[in-house]
Amino acid sequence: LSKRLQAVADLVTEGASVADIGTDHGYVPIYLVEKGICPKAYAMDINQGPIESAIKNIENYGLSEKIQAIKSNGLEKLEPEKADTIIIAGMGGELIVNILENGLAKLENCSRPVKELVLSPHKRGDLVRKYLEEHKWHITDEKMLIDMNKFYTIIKAAKGQESYPYSETELFSGRILLDRQDATLKKYLDKENAKFQKIKQKMIENQSKDLLEVEKILEYNRVG
Repeated sequence: LSKRLQAVADLVTEGASVADIGTDHGYVPIYLVEKGICPKAYAMDINQGPIESAIKNIENYGLSEKIQAIKSNGLEKLEPEKADTIIIAGMGGELIVNILENGLAKLENCSRPVKELVLSPHKRGDLVRKYLEEHKWHITDEKMLIDMNKFYTIIKAAKGQESYPYSETELFSGRILLDRQDATLKKYLDKENAKFQKIKQKMIENQSKDLLEVEKILEYNRVG
């Protein structure tokens, strides 16, 4: 596994049956089952190519009885009561929220509901955190890392309401990462601050109407 995918796998609770949405080559389900972390897994993707690749990799590891590859638009083909944990990684926050909005309800309203979400948005993590807060999912852990010179955030959530609402800064940067004074988050905020300071300067020179939006982002970075 890459450093990013290893971090995703590390947040999955041992003993859980897992569904990996947007599985690509099926690497995470294979790792989780092969290492004995998960007894059963579903490798799911909307495209046929990744599904065929996942099937080939699953067969190479001799795990066809424990991992099922399913072509599915998000959670559409995942049957209720099959998975304890849902992984969605490697896509934007808007798409992750869309997948959850369109398919999570049926997996919650059953005798064996989904217990855990492991989500890794490559942008707009604030939208994911807002969705979790609004739908009474409690963020239990967050990790931030650098892999191949890119920043990645991974959010782990369990069903249960947060004790108090997230502030805008916490939605933007992650309450747990802020409380932990995470070193990688600080690197990310410093990098974003430098980028948006340059943008702000150009906007001032061009008398741009969008200056307030950039100043808001700079404020999030400063508080973080």
